[in-house]
Amino acid sequence: MKRRYMTLVIVLAGAGIALCIGAVATQQLGEDEISVSIDQVPAAVKAALLAQGGTINEIEMETENGQAIYEAEVIIDGKEVDIQVAADGTVIGKDADDEDEDDDADDADDEEDEDDEDEVQVSLAEAPEAVQATISKEAAGAEIKEIEKETENGHVIYSAEVIVGGQEVDIEVALDGTLLNKEVDDEDDDK
Repeated sequence: MKRRYMTLVIVLAGAGIALCIGAVATQQLGEDEISVSIDQVPAAVKAALLAQGGTINEIEMETENGQAIYEAEVIIDGKEVDIQVAADGTVIGKDADDEDEDDDADDADDEEDEDDEDEVQVSLAEAPEAVQATISKEAAGAEIKEIEKETENGHVIYSAEVIVGGQEVDIEVALDGTLLNKEVDDEDDDK
């Protein structure tokens, strides 16, 4: 009986340690932002940021889906603006900070609602060339049911619904043509 109890304790302790290690690893993955100077960013990013005008306060580099994204805090006309730029110099997001909204939790909910209102249905021809190329490649000649342009966390995303072999496939593409996500939509199966 004591052996079983000791074995159970050892197994539970091991599981607890594994969970702790996993939690720390997950936390570290989310903290991969690195402060960089304007001289440390790629030339295309530097050109894109300087073209915005204003004064650059700070720049952080982070990795999203394996891609380097540079986020700069810039003061333009007295307002703080966060500008996100891909490594190739493509501006993928621009957000003006409004400190009054940040102070109130209800306003944060309003901002989420505003993001939902930013969803606009577009045709493939209305999307940027890089987005068109990625969607066409991923659809591989299948029927493109619809494409929506939306803003998620300050980033413009194109979401396409494609019918492949009778199944609906959701494809998400960044403004620069980077494939962000591709998955079979199971919602229709649940209905």
